[in-house]
Amino acid sequence: MLNKQEKINRQMKKARKARKSQLSQRIKDTYGNKEWLFSRRCIDKLSLDKIAEICKVEYDVIWEALKKLGIPISIMVGRDEWWNWVEKYEKKIAYRKL
Repeated sequence: MLNKQEKINRQMKKARKARKSQLSQRIKDTYGNKEWLFSRRCIDKLSLDKIAEICKVEYDVIWEALKKLGIPISIMVGRDEWWNWVEKYEKKIAYRKL
């Protein structure tokens, strides 16, 4: 028979596991998904701050996700080169609604 504290510990462990699973799924559906992030940044032209606000994460997390997914950051590559990249990939990457 489990004592009261062991029951609480098991419930908390189960809740943490469920939360981690939900968080992982949210990441896959938003900033961890190239199509979603491309749609927000390049087509909807949202700022990194606005995307971070939508995803409820810090600015740096979005910045790292852009680099990881291979979406150039306009400040690093220059405005003209960034727009050329967007035009090139706009038809190749499907638009994903919010």
